Amino acid sequence: MTATLRKHVLFDLDGTLVDTRAAVVACYTQVFRTRLDSEFPPKRFPIPDLFAMRPAEVFALVAPDRIDELHAAYRDTYPRCTDHVKVFAGVRDMIVDLVEQGRRPSVVTNKGLERTLIDLDVAGIEPSLFAAIVTAEDTADRKPHPAPILLGLERAGARADEAVYVGDGPQDILAARAAGLDVVAVTYGFYERAVLESHAPDVLVTSVAGLTAALNGRSVVEARS
Repeated sequence: MTATLRKHVLFDLDGTLVDTRAAVVACYTQVFRTRLDSEFPPKRFPIPDLFAMRPAEVFALVAPDRIDELHAAYRDTYPRCTDHVKVFAGVRDMIVDLVEQGRRPSVVTNKGLERTLIDLDVAGIEPSLFAAIVTAEDTADRKPHPAPILLGLERAGARADEAVYVGDGPQDILAARAAGLDVVAVTYGFYERAVLESHAPDVLVTSVAGLTAALNGRSVVEARS
């Protein structure tokens, strides 16, 4: 069986199923302005790195004595920023199709559960479609550590050789490899194609349509992006 026809398909969330960049930036911007009287992003932090970090980790770098306060403010603010969340067209149909085939999609994300459920609701994707949902609260380590993916396998009742991981960042590729999974990388998310190619994913796709085709064992010729 090819890597992309595995029964279990574990998905990253941000940059893979939904585009939350504008929502995250809006949320951080409000918290930084109202609580820290400063602008976001901090000059020393590249934006892609910030998207890979949990909010508590970001706040630990900018105000280590106020992590809990700022993280609470972020959680309170995010629901008011969901107008900025964009849904990648075709994602829900892709997941429903997997379920109808008797396959088992799951979500493994560095994002917290509350915001994960908000994003899925905006996307119109029912949490019940997933065999497992693993979020920031579930493991002490975040991707690129394999712990979240290993927990996703455990909760879904899957072995590594029965599963493939789909993500948009180098941390996804590294975590999947460390967990023993093949990995599909998508270039329509937060990271440039060259960055993903440098980590040699098993499959690289440029669109949701291409991802859907790949997960159904069909090869697709896509334009470079």
